Amino acid sequence: MKETKIYFSKELNAVVCEFNGFLKTEKFIEFGFETNNLLVKHSAQKQLNNVQNMKVLTKEAHAWVDEVWYPKAKASGLKHFAFVVPKDVFGKASMDAVNVNIKEKYGINIKYFTDVEEAKQWLISQ
Repeated sequence: MKETKIYFSKELNAVVCEFNGFLKTEKFIEFGFETNNLLVKHSAQKQLNNVQNMKVLTKEAHAWVDEVWYPKAKASGLKHFAFVVPKDVFGKASMDAVNVNIKEKYGINIKYFTDVEEAKQWLISQ
């Protein structure tokens, strides 16, 4: 299985995350702080999460994203968030649940894709 990767893409002017498999809550939170640090470091307003190979998130990870990560991301300037959706039905349900009403709550524009290149093109156009 591929490892999770987090980096800044100059081409996209965005933070890029590739999550794979099941992530324990502690590891997911660690990765979340890493993405936020990159948003701040590069003054990025865009992020791409390729979660097509991700499995379900824990209940604790859901709560952390809603209560901690999204407020930090908004404060860091995140405006456009592309997701390449999970192939796993439970992973997709998990992603959907954690992203409910994000535009209304935090002003972050989220768009979903099944293709990485389409997600990249959307971010470039923002």
